[in-house]
Amino acid sequence: MRKLILNRLMGAIFVLLAVSALIFAMGTLIPGDLTSVIVGQEGATEEQFDEVRKRLGLDQPLPVRYVNWLGNALTGDLGTSPITGRSIASDLATQIPVSLELATLTLIISTVLGLPAGILAAVHANRRLDVAVRAVLLFTFSVPVFVIGVLILLVGSRWLPGLFQVSYIAWSEDPLMHLRSMVMPLFTIAFPITAMTMQMVRSAMLEVLHDPYITTARAVGVRERRIEYLHALRCALPPIVTFIGFQFGILLGSLIVVEQIFSLPGLGRGMLDAINTRDYPMVTATALVFALAFVTINVIVDLLYPLLDPRQR
Repeated sequence: MRKLILNRLMGAIFVLLAVSALIFAMGTLIPGDLTSVIVGQEGATEEQFDEVRKRLGLDQPLPVRYVNWLGNALTGDLGTSPITGRSIASDLATQIPVSLELATLTLIISTVLGLPAGILAAVHANRRLDVAVRAVLLFTFSVPVFVIGVLILLVGSRWLPGLFQVSYIAWSEDPLMHLRSMVMPLFTIAFPITAMTMQMVRSAMLEVLHDPYITTARAVGVRERRIEYLHALRCALPPIVTFIGFQFGILLGSLIVVEQIFSLPGLGRGMLDAINTRDYPMVTATALVFALAFVTINVIVDLLYPLLDPRQR
């Protein structure tokens, strides 16, 4: 197990290095000159452009700039935004808790609701309950996240204004109002993620419930509930846990849409603002945070896999 953990951590470090190089290269090679954004086009002299390039280190070769950027990032120094003039690390420190709270609550809700619903749908396959679950899945997969968000925002703000808080309230300002302000974004993003979890659990359980050892257990008189919720679920859990880990990538993408719709000051909205203002250092740093979160979740999933399935040790 120690060797497995070491291999997973080494693999994660290699992936993060490769991803960080790719993110930095893309942020550097994107069309548009950062110095033009800072200095401006009209009335600026070539000396002013050269001075800004030198101050930002843009006059150095790309590999040197990458090594310097990575070394600073490892110490927590992500530089200063040329657009806002603020520390990028301090901006990210205020954005990460908002996105982390939304993502964590979404994963908890989608797992708590999606897991039992998927099991029930598999156990009652092709019966009324299963048909109802599949109808919900079909509806959910047919409606994009931004449409769900707009509909929930419309209903919450127009017909239930006393129940939901439309504008974001920080926890430190008013805990109760903060929870009310997170309800609508949470519903929006948890709806499709829960549906995907239900679909995955249903498929995994259906596959296991038709295995020969399940038939043997029924033949020797093992209770049906014990077969469904102990033996079958235990064998179906590894692919389900893996799927939940991969869902995190989808979740990060959905955060950008949901935070924009509900004006949440999280990573997704911060990245969109940075893209609109061509704040490339902020875009690069935010993308690195997303990559770090995704790799971390997948390492955790990889380490959980042998615990759920001893054959993988």
